[in-house]
Amino acid sequence: MLNPETVFHSFIILAVGLLVILVLYAAKRILFSKTKGLIPAVVKALYAPLLVCIGLATAYAVASTAFSEYISIEDMYFAAVAILLGTWAAYRIVIYLINRAMPAGKESTRKIAPVTRFAAQILIWAIGIFMILATLKVDITPLLASAGVVGIAAALAAQDFLGNIFGGIVLYTDGPFTEGDWVYLSSTYGRVLHVGLRSTRIMTEDSQMMIIPNSMISNNIIMNYSKPAEALLIRENVGVAYNSDVMLVKQSLRDAVASAAEKSSALSAEIETEVDFMEFGDSALIFELTFGAASTRVRRDAADAVNTEVIRIFRERGIEIPFPQRVLTIQK
Repeated sequence: MLNPETVFHSFIILAVGLLVILVLYAAKRILFSKTKGLIPAVVKALYAPLLVCIGLATAYAVASTAFSEYISIEDMYFAAVAILLGTWAAYRIVIYLINRAMPAGKESTRKIAPVTRFAAQILIWAIGIFMILATLKVDITPLLASAGVVGIAAALAAQDFLGNIFGGIVLYTDGPFTEGDWVYLSSTYGRVLHVGLRSTRIMTEDSQMMIIPNSMISNNIIMNYSKPAEALLIRENVGVAYNSDVMLVKQSLRDAVASAAEKSSALSAEIETEVDFMEFGDSALIFELTFGAASTRVRRDAADAVNTEVIRIFRERGIEIPFPQRVLTIQK
């Protein structure tokens, strides 16, 4: 039968526990509701585990006071509960730090953040569960051995998959290109449509979808034509007859680029036009013409516009583009 004095003590303990919970709730609302920073965030992360801890401690104190003859719990169970609550608190703090380091609105971390959170969750709770089992004196040696064997078998079976996953993580963190960039990689030229954890999708110039594993991308040279600027430099070799006036040819090539820029928006004014007399070819004098395209998407339009003006101006000014020819000398 319950002793009135024991019941009174139980109510005192319950009242104290509830009072502590109310004080913590009020402190959280008043001090940290609108305050930003690392310390308030850590306090908020610890708030729920701390409330549960106080609630369980209060419940046990009340029960053990009122029914001391019937309740007896070994210390290892208290330790297991403490580890469980500590694991929960550590999980909440780590998730907050990950969210702080990888904001949801940031493009570079938008896709890698969920993977990081999931990996942290698995790791923290796995460590916590093993610590709880060890505290409860459960032999975890067979479990660890089985987990090691299963882990090795899974790693071997999923070697390519894991390689692609790590390749995707490298692409997210290094950021050699983003969706919408025009790139050349793995002998493929096209626009990046999607960068996933396992593969990257590229739309080629002939509207073909290429799906390339990330492990292959991370181990190859990547040319990004959209970074750091959209403008693209184009070089073309032009051959003219040996009897051509070199200065006239240079001026004609510059005039061709200027005329093409007036007629087509595919050319870029950011890149200066250059004409260089490069070499004496077998059948022609070789000039190198350098001009700019507005972007890699219109590089063919830019080359078409310039070439059209080159051939028009050459014909107007009598500059010959020779066919391959050889001079034969016959000795009698």
